[in-house]
Amino acid sequence: MNDTFNINRFWLLVRRQWTENKKVYLLLWGVISISVMVLQFFSAFNEPYILYILLFCFSGCALSTTLFSRWSDYSRSSFYLLLPASVTEKFLCGLFYGIFLFIPVYCVNYFIFRYIITYLVILLFPNNLIPFSAIIYGVIHEIITTPFSTIIVIFLSFLFTQSIFMTIFIRFKRYQGLIFLITIMAILLIYNYGMGIFVTNLVNVQVGSIRVPGVFLTFYSPDFGYQSFKSVSSEHFSFIKLIWILNNLVWFLVFFILYLTARFKLKEREI
Repeated sequence: MNDTFNINRFWLLVRRQWTENKKVYLLLWGVISISVMVLQFFSAFNEPYILYILLFCFSGCALSTTLFSRWSDYSRSSFYLLLPASVTEKFLCGLFYGIFLFIPVYCVNYFIFRYIITYLVILLFPNNLIPFSAIIYGVIHEIITTPFSTIIVIFLSFLFTQSIFMTIFIRFKRYQGLIFLITIMAILLIYNYGMGIFVTNLVNVQVGSIRVPGVFLTFYSPDFGYQSFKSVSSEHFSFIKLIWILNNLVWFLVFFILYLTARFKLKEREI
C-alpha cells in the first residue's frame, strides 16, 4: 500500500472505526457527561475551571486509545497495520475522531449536561433554583463573552496533551498511561525550571520567587512577574500583542510537529 490519500478508503476506515468502537465511544461519553455533572455540583462552592480544562484534555487522550487499535494485543494490532489503507488515511482517521469530531461533540455535550441535564436532576429534590430561562441566558452570555484568548489557551492545552499521548501510545505497546504521565511531569518540570532561570537573569534578581509565564506553559498567560524574598514589593511584566500572537503560532508549530511525529511512528510500526 502506497502512502497516497484516497477519500473513499478514508471514509470506509472512518465507518470501520465507528463500527468496532461505538460501545467504547458511548461508554466514554457517558463517563464524560457524568464528570461534567459532578463538576457542576462542585461549582456551587467553587468554579473549577481548571478541572473542566483537564477533563477536556484527558478525555481527548482517552479517545486516542481507540484510534490505532490495541497495540498490546498482537493479533489486533497486526490486523490493523495490514488494513488496505495508507498510513496517511489511518492517521487522518485518528485526527478526525480525536480532533475534528471530538471537539464540537464535547462542546455540545458540555453545555447540555452542565446546564440542562444537571438542572433537571436538581429539580427532583427540594431547591430554590433560578428560572430555567435565566440558565439558558447565562449559557448564551458565557459563550458570547468568553475571550478568544481563553479559547486559544484551552485548545492549545488540548493539543499539548493529546499530541504527546498519541505519540507515546503509538510508540509503546505497554504502560502508555504511566509513560505519558511521567513525560508530562518531566516536560512541565524542566520547562518551568528553565523559564525560572531565564526570567531571573532577565530581570536581574539574584534571590527571588519567580512566577513564570502561565501555570504550566507560556500559552497560559501573556505575562510574568516576580517577588523578592527580601521585599514585599513585586514587579509585573506584560508581553505586547505581537509577541503574544507569535508565541501562540510557535506553540501551534510545536504541536503540529508532535502530531507529525505520531504519524511517523505509525509508519515505523507498519515497516
